[in-house]
Amino acid sequence: MRILRTKDEKIRKASITIGTFDGLHLGHQAILNRTKEEGKKLSLPVGVLTFEPPPYTFFHKEFPFLLTPLSEKLSLLAEMGMDFVLIIDFDERIANLSPEDFLNEIKEELSPRVLTVGSDFRFGRERKGDIRFLQRVREKCGFQLVVVELIKKSGILVKSTTIREKLLLGNMKLVNLLLGRRYALFCRVVKGTGRGREIGFPTLNLQPLEPNKLLPIDGVYAVYFYPEISSRNFYQGVMNIGTRPTFEGRERQIEVHLIGKEKLTFQPQEVKVEICQRIRPEKKFSTIEELREEIKKDIQNAERILREGKEGIKI
Repeated sequence: MRILRTKDEKIRKASITIGTFDGLHLGHQAILNRTKEEGKKLSLPVGVLTFEPPPYTFFHKEFPFLLTPLSEKLSLLAEMGMDFVLIIDFDERIANLSPEDFLNEIKEELSPRVLTVGSDFRFGRERKGDIRFLQRVREKCGFQLVVVELIKKSGILVKSTTIREKLLLGNMKLVNLLLGRRYALFCRVVKGTGRGREIGFPTLNLQPLEPNKLLPIDGVYAVYFYPEISSRNFYQGVMNIGTRPTFEGRERQIEVHLIGKEKLTFQPQEVKVEICQRIRPEKKFSTIEELREEIKKDIQNAERILREGKEGIKI
C-alpha cells in the first residue's frame, strides 16, 4: 500500500473514500468494501483520503485520544486491501475551506472516478457539505457518487463516538462487537517495580506505542497477549489498568499477568494485547493477602471468560 502526502505524485482516476475512519469499525469496513467493489468494476486503483490530525481532535484539543492512531490505522487499511492512502494535513486552512473549495482541492489532488461515502458524511467549513450537496455537484466534478447507509449491530448504530463512549465505560463486549474485532493495545514492555513478582503474580509492565491511544476505564480485564505484534501465538492473561491503590500508586499503569507463565523464557519488547472483557473495577485492598486472593479469582474469571468465548465477538 502506498502512503501519499499532499506534495507527492498522486494516483488519479481512482475509486476513493474520504474520512477520519477512527476505529475502522464495521460501518467503516462496509464503506471500504464498497470502495473496493466499485474499483474492481471499473479496474481502478482504490484508496482512502484521510486527515492528520483527525478533525475532531483538531477542534477539541482537550481530547486528543484515538481508537486507531495513524500508524495503527495505516496497518489496518493495508490489511483491508487498499492500494493507497492520501494523508491530508488538517490545519486552519483546510478547516476553513468551503465545501466547494474542498472538492476542488480533491479534484486537483486525485480527480477520482468514484467517491464512496457513508450516508452521514459531512465536510467543509462548519460541516456544511453533505450528501445532497455531493449529489448536486457530482457530474460537474466528474465522479460517480456511491452512498453507503449506516449499519446497526444488535440494534445500535455503529459509530466511532459510540465505541469511544463504551470503551470509556469498560463495555468491551459491545466495543468488540461494533469493531468487528477485539480492541487491541500495541505496547512496548517497560521496567516495573517488581511488585507483582513479590506477591506471587509476575507481570509485564506496558506502555502504549502511541501516547494518544484511547484506553478503557481503569479495572481488571481478561486479555489475549501476543509476545510480538505480528505473532500468531498468544497467551491468556489478566490485565490491570490503573494506579495500584493498594500500593498507594499515583501514576496510571498497564500490567499484564500471563496465566500459567510464572517465569518467562523470552524477553518481549513490542507486544499486542487484545482486550476481551472487563472483570471488575480496580480497588484498594487492606492487606496483601486480600489482594492475592482477589487476583486468584481474577485469573479464574479470565480463564472462564476466554474458555467460554464470552468476549463479545467470535474470531
